[in-house]
Amino acid sequence: MKKISFLFILLVFMASSCKIDYINDPFVPQQGPPAPFMPQVIYAMAEGPMFDGRFIGRYTQNWHLTTANDFYDRHGSRRTAAQTGLTASQVWRNHYWSIGSNLNQIEIQAKARNFAQYVGIAKAIRAWSWQLATDQFGEMPFYQAWDNTLTAFVYDPQKDIYAGINKLCDEAIQELTANTGLVDPQIRTVETIYNGDNAKWIKFAFAVKARIANHISNKRSYNPAQVIEFVDKALASNADNALVRFSGANSDQSSFMGPTRANFGAFRQSKYFADLVNGTILGATDPRAPLLLNPTTTTQAFVGVEPVRGITPTGFTTTTMPTIYGKYIFTDRAPFPLITYSEMQFIKAEAAFRQGNRDMAFNAFRAGIRAHMEEVGVSATNITTYLASAAVPQSAAALTLKDIMTQKYIAMWGWNYHETWTDLRRYNYSGDVFAGFVLPNPLAPENNNRTVQRLLPTTFSEEDWNRPEFAKVGGMDVDYHVKPIWFATSEE
Repeated sequence: MKKISFLFILLVFMASSCKIDYINDPFVPQQGPPAPFMPQVIYAMAEGPMFDGRFIGRYTQNWHLTTANDFYDRHGSRRTAAQTGLTASQVWRNHYWSIGSNLNQIEIQAKARNFAQYVGIAKAIRAWSWQLATDQFGEMPFYQAWDNTLTAFVYDPQKDIYAGINKLCDEAIQELTANTGLVDPQIRTVETIYNGDNAKWIKFAFAVKARIANHISNKRSYNPAQVIEFVDKALASNADNALVRFSGANSDQSSFMGPTRANFGAFRQSKYFADLVNGTILGATDPRAPLLLNPTTTTQAFVGVEPVRGITPTGFTTTTMPTIYGKYIFTDRAPFPLITYSEMQFIKAEAAFRQGNRDMAFNAFRAGIRAHMEEVGVSATNITTYLASAAVPQSAAALTLKDIMTQKYIAMWGWNYHETWTDLRRYNYSGDVFAGFVLPNPLAPENNNRTVQRLLPTTFSEEDWNRPEFAKVGGMDVDYHVKPIWFATSEE
């Protein structure tokens, strides 16, 4: 004790006598540049969707667990499941913290250094993050977000958040188009999605605008011509795809979807998706099947698991029906897409179809299929064969909404389950719109025969610390997860 006391006195004396002032030391940086914040933001843009995709992917029937009676298969929520408070809420955490807080610093430090390019990119990313988050959770604290003077945060309507997303996109486009200020030479290495290419970030912002303009298809204010306008200013080819890349050198640098991270070992592809590409539903074998899925080890067939039933009724085992690892984005090094050209073309096809422009819809529809096939490595010969098959209508007059939405589902399988879930909610999970889609039976008991519409935010921040505000929007109700979400309703 005497030694400890003497050491403490000595340290205090040294500190007071030396008077080292780190805060005002001109040789110690007081504020970091924006560059070091960017890699964390980009990683978090992929991390959130990948984490929560384990649960959303079961709602959308991308994949299922090998065990029967899975809770998320039945459109259940975390509140009545034996899950932790962070389950299916990584997007919430990343939006406000890993992405949002770091973007705040990027904008502050960039403005201080006249790096306007960072500001434009930050606004585009924040708009994308808001879109992803609000479509997953519904109402969220928007106006008070990141106000460090508050300890409780009021939830704002999704309509207001959508307006805010549009505003952020417009500000990003304006900032990036003006292209003023100094250029940070580090931006090409730390911003690894587009390597500081302003033109591509402008397209990215228009892609976000196209998404949300199309999401409100059930409202009188839906404007298909505006959707088409945004798409035409968005991604122009697969070269514009927004991708988060991984080196695969070790676990920390490997994709969450890959075998090293081992997050999908208990999952198998869904029967629904397998039947879409094996010819059962659409009448022609899809050349993407062997590039996306692993066949069974016994029959070499592309099969999958039905929701709720598990693997046992398939006649296969967890060994003979292998995991989804090794193909497509399910490797350690595979880039994770955030937005793609094929998605934009399917959005254009849907908007044009609803507008009554069948020729434009047909051309965009075929462009979407072709782009996705090229993206995953289908040969030119096989693309031509598939486009001429029974799976694809051969004229604009024969094109249906079901054709468009089903092919969009295929093109977004495995990575864009958030947008697939948005589409399913817009169309009430209809088998008349998504060929062969059937709701699980039974749904979770607390659903009262209603389909899932939203996920719950993190327990720690909202149910523990912000409970009164969360309760005001119905967040503590056992059936909050089936409450209609604004974008999918007819409410203006």
